[in-house]
Amino acid sequence: MSKIVFQHHDIVAIKALLKEIGLNHYKAALKEQGIDSQPPITMKGFYLEFETDTNDIKLYYRYPSNTIFFIMEVFGYWRIPREGWTMIRKDVPVHK
Repeated sequence: MSKIVFQHHDIVAIKALLKEIGLNHYKAALKEQGIDSQPPITMKGFYLEFETDTNDIKLYYRYPSNTIFFIMEVFGYWRIPREGWTMIRKDVPVHK
């Protein structure tokens, strides 16, 4: 089974969003997700994802090892980009 999501990888737009979020809120989100001991060190792995089934917009980071971590929900911030989203079909595991 698969689902449709939209991803955004523009580093300039994500950097502006991170500035709006602020350092304290960002660090709190990293700590809440348990990745504050190995925080992202480059902008290259950040991306946004819009989930069509829940209308959530989330910030993720893909480490060079291809491990992906959810960082925080960003729905409601002003700096969410309007253009440049790419439709992706993600495989969802089927639970029986």
